Amino acid sequence: MNASGIFLLRDYLSPSPPSGLVQTDGAKAALRELALLYSLHHPILLTSPPSSGKSLLIHHLSNLLHPRSENHVVTVHLADTSLDPRSLLGSHVSSVTKPGTFEWKEGVLIKAMKQGKWVVFKDIDRGSNDVLGVIKPLFESLGPGNWIGGRGTLTVPGHGVVTAHGSFAIFATRSISSKDGKHPKPVFFGSHKFAEVVFSSPSQTEVEQIMNHKFPQLSGQTSRAITKLWEDMCALANDFPSLGRGIGIRELERFSARISRLTPAPADGMEVDDVEGVVFLSSIFTHINLREEIFLYARDVFFGAGTLTTSARQFAEKAANVVGHHLDLSVERQAATLHSRVPEFDVERDVNGRNTAIRIDRTRLVANSGTEIFQVHARPFAMHKPAIRLMGRLAASIQLGEPILLTGETGTGKTSVVTNLAAILRKPLISLNLSQQTESSDILGGFKPIDARAPGMKLYQTFMRLFGATLSNKKNPRFQESVRKAVLEARWKRAVVLWTEAIKIAKEKLRAKATDDPQ
Repeated sequence: MNASGIFLLRDYLSPSPPSGLVQTDGAKAALRELALLYSLHHPILLTSPPSSGKSLLIHHLSNLLHPRSENHVVTVHLADTSLDPRSLLGSHVSSVTKPGTFEWKEGVLIKAMKQGKWVVFKDIDRGSNDVLGVIKPLFESLGPGNWIGGRGTLTVPGHGVVTAHGSFAIFATRSISSKDGKHPKPVFFGSHKFAEVVFSSPSQTEVEQIMNHKFPQLSGQTSRAITKLWEDMCALANDFPSLGRGIGIRELERFSARISRLTPAPADGMEVDDVEGVVFLSSIFTHINLREEIFLYARDVFFGAGTLTTSARQFAEKAANVVGHHLDLSVERQAATLHSRVPEFDVERDVNGRNTAIRIDRTRLVANSGTEIFQVHARPFAMHKPAIRLMGRLAASIQLGEPILLTGETGTGKTSVVTNLAAILRKPLISLNLSQQTESSDILGGFKPIDARAPGMKLYQTFMRLFGATLSNKKNPRFQESVRKAVLEARWKRAVVLWTEAIKIAKEKLRAKATDDPQ
């Protein structure tokens, strides 16, 4: 397989699944260096500014070399302070087949080594020394200085040495923002065992290339105007490092996806004169209502995460001014758009009065068709202006498939809005209260010890109801008493024998009745 000039072996000759990587010059150079280091079986560290495509490069290379392998890349978030080294290597857990005993359960890293998966240690520079110290011997077995083609090894206390599969590989990422384009050398524990790939954020030309590839209906002046607004927002976010994560390519794609709903289809294109110099969105979208919608889109993407601190409030005010300048909106109109504008809300119904869809401005969500499996008792909900505005923001994110985080004080209607939206669309809603005691098995599922009396009692009640409807209760008191004692004493084998015998007698009675009365 040719990966940017580096020939690598792939598992199968089947075509690779589609990838979201746009082949810019920077992406090709980074992919070439990544493929070269992978061919040497070195642990690889990818360093770049946030949202520059580190994970995308790894998944793209994985799809090229392992097209048939599902979930070939395993990501471990080392920034998680609750990460236990035992979750990587393994631990003894209660046996599900032999109650009262313990059995060894391999950790995610050991499983990946044996199955030949790729492991990505995300934000490795923020990992604890306890975790890095456990996995450092694995880095050393693959690091520079070892013979080419060697397999990684890791010693698990009490379980010997684990040798990795031939296709196993280790990657790590770290995100560092830098104004001058220079990145400090890694200093985390074991960093000297990694071969580093450093690349910068896409240039302006590469950003336009990405935009034209993913949003062809925005190509030309529209793409350049959106990119200019995004660049100004990135520069503003760099002046507020206390906000945490900055603005990157991901925000640009989210903003462009929203604006693309306002533009014609790709086959039609947008008739915008190609002029020289800086072009603002106000010269492309001349209608004031469209500019107000774009202003709200920019709010949702760039500065709608909340203003709980003084720094966040200052950033939101300056960001609103920057976006308003690009859209030619006065300060008064900006405030009115943010606080007074109410989107159009309409519930579409069929001839039977059933909800078929809701429309909030340009967003339309289709309701589930068919009859409800369970009856939904909708609570009274007041569709006041703040609720409609919030529902409109939720609907836009739902249509684009974005995860949503609602932040607010207790009792402000966060859950009520989501519940009402799900009731209108007849969508099943699952509410899960998370706490410090929540385990992964509560979300993903798992084996838990149960008391057989609970399901056994349900079976007993069902059996007694069917027994009374088929056979005579007055003629079989001793049999019923035997069944009751077997269930109460948890003698399940005895209970199953009695249930099976009753079923045979009921079948014979029904068969005889059918023979005597053929009609």
